[in-house]
Amino acid sequence: MEWRSLFSTLIFVSLFSTLSYAQSYRILYRMTYKPDSLSDEVKSREMVLLIKDNESKFYSKDQYLNDSVVMKRQKAGEEFQKKYDYHFMVIKDNSRKKIQRFTVLLRDVFKISEKSPVFRWKIGTATGKIGAYNCQKATLTYSNRTWEAWFTTDIALQNGPYVFDGLPGLIVYMKEAKNNYEFSLTSIKKDENFDIHYLSALPLEVTAKQLDKVRRDYYNDPYREMKAGNVKVRWRDENGREFTPDYQQLTRTQQDYIKKHNNPIELAEAIRYP
Repeated sequence: MEWRSLFSTLIFVSLFSTLSYAQSYRILYRMTYKPDSLSDEVKSREMVLLIKDNESKFYSKDQYLNDSVVMKRQKAGEEFQKKYDYHFMVIKDNSRKKIQRFTVLLRDVFKISEKSPVFRWKIGTATGKIGAYNCQKATLTYSNRTWEAWFTTDIALQNGPYVFDGLPGLIVYMKEAKNNYEFSLTSIKKDENFDIHYLSALPLEVTAKQLDKVRRDYYNDPYREMKAGNVKVRWRDENGREFTPDYQQLTRTQQDYIKKHNNPIELAEAIRYP
């Protein structure tokens, strides 16, 4: 099968025949994606899924490690440097059927709170072994994308990467039909040493419509804060001399970049820029 070679070298920190929601787990996924759907460029990120009782949190491993250090130094009264890598972050509250999705734009972290999606999975008959787990295939159409997932009932956690859940077991592998996004489980272990609700940033709560406007406003004038003096920037040439940049040219360049890097997981929310 196509995915078999992808998992031949998976290292599982701990293996469980059955798992319970009464305990806490830290699960790692390797996420690969195309920022530009028309380019062959692929990026890779290590992501963490924390599960405790009926709640979970999916975000970057770098942010998880940073938050762990920040919490320890805060308790010790020491200095620390915060990091805001909240792209792709999702917090789920399954008992209340609510999720929070996060995104970062310039210096700000934005949060959208909404009802959990209802996934209409189609569970197939195809089965196979991925790493140490017996898996079964399922497919899904969600937010204008079609997905193929492989889940295992060896692990009794009905969860998975990003917003995805609702299968009779843990999602071990998941791929978007056009190869724009892919998630591969790399490890799982019991872990009580985390706080699902801890955020080192204070997010701005907005609606999806408000965030859409923020993105459009930024596209129309990405250097507005700099031009207004709200963000202090000193532009220097290769010889170290200060100069005043051509903001019109910079704006055109940034707008081209935004239009090319416009391939979100939630494809239905992609903005059609002019």
